[in-house]
Amino acid sequence: MIWRYPKYMEKFRCSAGDCTDSCCIGWEICIDPATEELYRRVEGKFGEILRKNISGGAFVLGKDQRCPFLNERGLCDIYIELGEESLCQICTDHPRFFEWFGGLKEGGVGLCCEEAARLILSCEPELSEETVPDEDCEGCDEELLALLLDARQEILSRLSKCSLFPALTSAAAYGERLQENLDRGELVLPKWEELPAAEVQEASWVEFFAEMEPFDPAWPGYLRRCGALRDVPEELSAELEDRLRRIGAYLIFRYFLKGVFDGEILSRVKLAAVSVRFLGWLWRCRIAERGGCGFEDQVEICKAWSKEIEYSEENLERLLDAAYDEPLFRNI
Repeated sequence: MIWRYPKYMEKFRCSAGDCTDSCCIGWEICIDPATEELYRRVEGKFGEILRKNISGGAFVLGKDQRCPFLNERGLCDIYIELGEESLCQICTDHPRFFEWFGGLKEGGVGLCCEEAARLILSCEPELSEETVPDEDCEGCDEELLALLLDARQEILSRLSKCSLFPALTSAAAYGERLQENLDRGELVLPKWEELPAAEVQEASWVEFFAEMEPFDPAWPGYLRRCGALRDVPEELSAELEDRLRRIGAYLIFRYFLKGVFDGEILSRVKLAAVSVRFLGWLWRCRIAERGGCGFEDQVEICKAWSKEIEYSEENLERLLDAAYDEPLFRNI
């Protein structure tokens, strides 16, 4: 089996107690059956505490939706008492993600973690590849997979070499033509067409995003405050555009190949294009609001967006569906 991932994934280290946020607050933390069985066998007082704080295959969250084993120093008591090997699977993996496509496994780190976001924003999205033992996974149409791998490489290459916003518009058009080919049963790559950047008023997207089910109750109000700002800069610096480019590469790498299972290509290209443009607008709003948008501001905004969209199945599906249904996103 081929294992492919961004090289920066090797650099990821959880910042634990130094994190300004926590993946142990606000999330339902499900426990895989093997780990739950291990916890049932833990002896002594800590074993009693473990079992008291598990219900329905998940940890019973405390005040402020806090994991009961997240201590006052921001560290995990299970890790401290039992060791890293005793963490449940979701805690071991997060913020890493993995996808299997027959004989191909891909993965990376998600934008919802501030330490991962720093890597995604600051590192070029160069991929590493190695051979690993086969794993049980769902098979897929190998011919379609090969076509989508070529299409993804075309999009990633153009994003890396071309001006960002024209590249996003051209990628959306490329995705639309590829979708049309596949809908006709034709496994044929379209020709890439260089297009000028679409004229987009991202502020008009605020209500679409603000009406989604929020992870953070303050998120809709934040978006509406951004929408009310005046004198928002029209452009970003070249440095910030490069960081947006890396986010685009992250999104295309993470989501595009999933089309091998459901045939949905255009929606995933538009997911990347809309997200990059909206994040860039939020960065510009931060400049209008505070006079600047430094690296940690960019990380904070990306992390918040990712929690609201990527880590909400309902909101992610709504944005994917909007590629077809929402007139706001007809031209990107």
